[in-house]
Amino acid sequence: MYDIIFVTHLPAFYKTNLYNEIAKNKKILVLFISSGSEIRNDDFIKGTMNFEYQFINQGGFELRRKYSSLFQVLKLLRSVQYQKIVIGGWDLIEFWGIAFTSPRKKNAVVIESTRYESQVSGLKGKIKKLFLSRISTAFCSGAPHRELIESLCFPGEIITTYGVGLNNHAIGSHVKHEKHTYRGRFLYVGRLSEEKGLDFLLDFFCKHSELSLTIVGDGPQRESLERRAGENIQFKGYVNNSELNSIFVEHDVFIFPSTSEPWGLVVEEALVYGLPVICSDKVGCGQDLVEAYKAGIVFNANDTASLSNAISEMGERYAEFCSNTSMINFSEINKKQIESYY
Repeated sequence: MYDIIFVTHLPAFYKTNLYNEIAKNKKILVLFISSGSEIRNDDFIKGTMNFEYQFINQGGFELRRKYSSLFQVLKLLRSVQYQKIVIGGWDLIEFWGIAFTSPRKKNAVVIESTRYESQVSGLKGKIKKLFLSRISTAFCSGAPHRELIESLCFPGEIITTYGVGLNNHAIGSHVKHEKHTYRGRFLYVGRLSEEKGLDFLLDFFCKHSELSLTIVGDGPQRESLERRAGENIQFKGYVNNSELNSIFVEHDVFIFPSTSEPWGLVVEEALVYGLPVICSDKVGCGQDLVEAYKAGIVFNANDTASLSNAISEMGERYAEFCSNTSMINFSEINKKQIESYY
């Protein structure tokens, strides 16, 4: 008998870290829909798994045969006993199959979508409500995720986890580095794609040569962004997670202008390194991490005046934001996330 079965997309490192901690106190089985992805780098799925797990499909998640995958999941679940099953969302046919074949009282779902990008009315709202009718417990990453569930009139138990997993420094404290004064050195780390708001960000920095911006990552927009960049904007390309520490500590502020971001684990990573954050109001963790701990500023997405005000305020209050960031107790935050599943 398993205490919990988790069903999730991929063995992402931050999920693996979370499951390793939960497995210290609970008997768990993790079902990964696929072992890898066609669009993710290798270090996204790196990590030791100290828990029982199975891959439903080998190879790329995007290439799996969905109905065959659904059949395999349901066949496996019929052969095991469990007290609770935690479904990793509502976006896969495998997740729907589980919700409608497993007893409702045992069914839980992880909600990483937010009220910012999700529709709650019309046909899409009705479909979400249909899925939730088979769920007894919702594990919501943060406040905007909880607001989404509440707007869908979910009648079950709602638990806020304050995270989507544990980054590679989650169990420790802040990564110590030498403090520096504000010099207008900004850093972006992430995929270079349209929803990340990088066109907007480059437009701003190209007009403010007194500031510098380093962009770490790769993606479909890289070539077009590089063509437009001024001398104060530097592209580093893709960097392994294990090598990001030296880049974080060379900068003053982490900036994240996404127009759609369910959580933003990299924001958490930046805070661990002691960098205050400027992020858009479409970033899922902005309310629970950046605003709640006064560790930076949330600006209105794609609003030049709002971003300009945020950067000016950051320069004026930099010492205060650094101090607030250094006082965040990540060990306690992650303990709450782990124990929310007990």
